Amino acid sequence: MSMLSPEVEDLIESGEFALLDLIRFDLPGKTVGYHRGGRKFTYNGLLYLPNRYLQPGDLVSAVGVAVTTRTIVFSNIPVTDPEDAVARIEEFNYQNAPVIITALTGEPNTSNVVGVLVSTIYEIDQVRYNEGAVSGSERTLTMMIDLQPPGRSARGSTGVKRSQAEQQFDNNPTDTGLEHVATNATIPEEWGQVSR
Repeated sequence: MSMLSPEVEDLIESGEFALLDLIRFDLPGKTVGYHRGGRKFTYNGLLYLPNRYLQPGDLVSAVGVAVTTRTIVFSNIPVTDPEDAVARIEEFNYQNAPVIITALTGEPNTSNVVGVLVSTIYEIDQVRYNEGAVSGSERTLTMMIDLQPPGRSARGSTGVKRSQAEQQFDNNPTDTGLEHVATNATIPEEWGQVSR
């Protein structure tokens, strides 16, 4: 059974359709969207900025306790647009911020969007930069954002945990099993039986 809308299925069956890749960042205090087209585009009430989102990235799968990751690529950092939150992503607490990558399908040679072909939710794992050539007095950067599936539920039974809030979300709101997870790298914690 297909999860696509009948309109999208009919368009795909026709063999002639257009694709538009969108990416949405829900950073703390700021939601911003980008697409790979040449002009600004509004979808579901959010303005998507053009030209900066270069590659939707490859999925890198793994076995064991490692999770499937995806790296997306952005260009031309910095920019002067104050609404361009990705250009100033270091100003936000971006770790684990939700990212939604969506492929829209539409009628070819028009601006008519028919529906969503696929949509995937991720979280930001880390941000990396590659330096470009000097242009004028400024050096531009290419930014790579590494994404991973959100929460333990999406990571399957890996058992990997990142915080007590995530533990409580996945299990019980009163669970304190990871109460000291943020301190155990700096404060010695004794677990189990200790022989003295």
